Amino acid sequence: PHWAVAASLLRDRFPKAKTVLEIGSNNAVFLKCLRNEGFTAIGVDPASDDPTSVRDYFSESVARNFRIKFDLVVSNNTFAHIDDLQDVFRGIALVLAPDGAVVFEQMYLVDLIEGGTFDRIYSDHLSQFTLGPLARFLKRMGLVLTEFDYLDTHGGSIRVTAKSHGEVASLPAEPLDWDYLREKMELTRARLMGLLQDCQPVVAFGASSKACILFNEFGLAPFISFVV
Repeated sequence: PHWAVAASLLRDRFPKAKTVLEIGSNNAVFLKCLRNEGFTAIGVDPASDDPTSVRDYFSESVARNFRIKFDLVVSNNTFAHIDDLQDVFRGIALVLAPDGAVVFEQMYLVDLIEGGTFDRIYSDHLSQFTLGPLARFLKRMGLVLTEFDYLDTHGGSIRVTAKSHGEVASLPAEPLDWDYLREKMELTRARLMGLLQDCQPVVAFGASSKACILFNEFGLAPFISFVV
């Protein structure tokens, strides 16, 4: 449902857009939603089984193989995993139409701190994002951060729109209180340890990255019989 709403929003905001390139299209769920909204949508993902997608990691060299310009370039929860974002955005510059837009969703560091969701910090996430530094990075790459939305996904995310020209969005203050994050973590630890001590035996369902961070940071292994 989230991706259906996101595709509908893109159709409303960019009524003249026809072609979309998705970076990190994964299992093509968003591509299908985009196509349902009338877009011609192509994905790039090394694990894709979508017949119209390119099976590779998006980069400047991969972008040079495209022979068309895209009205929209989209990506969701992928940029945090990429070490060389400059290479990615040089590739975007090659495939984006002159009046096109880049729209991407990414977890928001301010929400992570305020919510105490420290388990979103792990080795796959090479970057954490706030709007101010992101706007400066986009400017260096020849783009203007023109719009952003706050989202509830992943404990708090942002959807950013950037274009080659346009009015810069008014950005909020973004205080990062690391002491507050530690306090939230300690409170969560105390509550969770109390719960586990009162509820034995405990079986864990799923060994996701976030779950492993939680288990290790709080030392929960002695309280868990096994993980499915």
